[in-house]
Amino acid sequence: MIENNVYNCLFSVIKKSLWNTGVAYADEEIYKEMKMQGLVALPASVIRELSLHDELLGVWKKAIISQIRGYCVYTEAQESLPITVPYVILKGTSAAKYYPYPEYRAMGDIDIMTRREDFGTACDMLISAGYKELNNGELRHREFIKNGIIVEVHRYFASLNDPEQAEYLDNLIIENINPSHVLPDMVNGLVLLEHISQHLEHGLGLRQIIDWMMFVNECLPDQKWPEFREMAQNIGLEKLAITTTRMCEIYLALPERCWCSNADDDLCEEFMEYVVNAGNFGNKWENESKAGTKVLTYSRTPQAAFRLLQKNGLKNWKLAQKHPSLRPLAWIYQAGMYLGKGLGQKNAASKLKEEFESARDRNTLLDALEVKQTSKGLAVYKDGKYVKG
Repeated sequence: MIENNVYNCLFSVIKKSLWNTGVAYADEEIYKEMKMQGLVALPASVIRELSLHDELLGVWKKAIISQIRGYCVYTEAQESLPITVPYVILKGTSAAKYYPYPEYRAMGDIDIMTRREDFGTACDMLISAGYKELNNGELRHREFIKNGIIVEVHRYFASLNDPEQAEYLDNLIIENINPSHVLPDMVNGLVLLEHISQHLEHGLGLRQIIDWMMFVNECLPDQKWPEFREMAQNIGLEKLAITTTRMCEIYLALPERCWCSNADDDLCEEFMEYVVNAGNFGNKWENESKAGTKVLTYSRTPQAAFRLLQKNGLKNWKLAQKHPSLRPLAWIYQAGMYLGKGLGQKNAASKLKEEFESARDRNTLLDALEVKQTSKGLAVYKDGKYVKG
């Protein structure tokens, strides 16, 4: 049961911010939680109705102003991208447009996708304009930075287990690239839904859930559901769409729709507990070991465990990034990091056991939601076709 008073207050603040319904109260703990969830600017228009004491009101207003300034910098950089080949914006401002005030949505990287034949040209244009490429070892995209703004140019976007489903989504995105750089609403919503699926294993926050909720509020009345349902079925995420929407109705006051009325309310509750306990992109877990949780969640087979350790090792081992000969050993480095963080704690054995149990519960949730799981092998676009990675 979600009976935590902090979470109930958090939900009240979100409902007040988005729908101006009910009475909401906030204190330092709620402020901290809103920051952890990437939602600190969301209550900007109702901030004086939250019964804040003067000091907290001042701190919160400064945080809101800072985010709005960041939004302006972000949108200016996006509008000034030196890319002349056709491309489309994924997430970011394409999600913010469904909010009552787009500038209140926190921004991260600028994600774009081009036609496949234009991918290299788009990357070269960024480099020519002074963007520095970041070596992240990712096949899925290339990453560039300038003036603190990161641009990810996607070779492919979908992160799904089934190659045919991944190809369907990416082709749909590419086919709908247009001069506005914005996808049609139904395709845009499918991207937001799949984005939830992408990050569930790593820890998904309320910001991504609210992105979906605001899209549903604007674009998915009962009459539109049959069209979208077919698209969601084509990428295996119909159940995720139904469950997430019903969860938003129960906890965040999204107006009810008939098409999600048969969702499992117990699963909705379990899903919401998982989301609020993770924080934005799992940032609540950053200072914890989570060695057992990470390895077991992503690694139901030895092969999957190796892939996880190798991938994270390449990201974290600076020496291997400089010296290619060390890269095959990256998995050993990462395993040592997990063991050091986990076994270096007091009561390490009991904590690792607790984390393995947490991972087991998480895997059960992922199974119930029917979403992608790294341990089952992800589809990748390689040599002109989609294959299991």
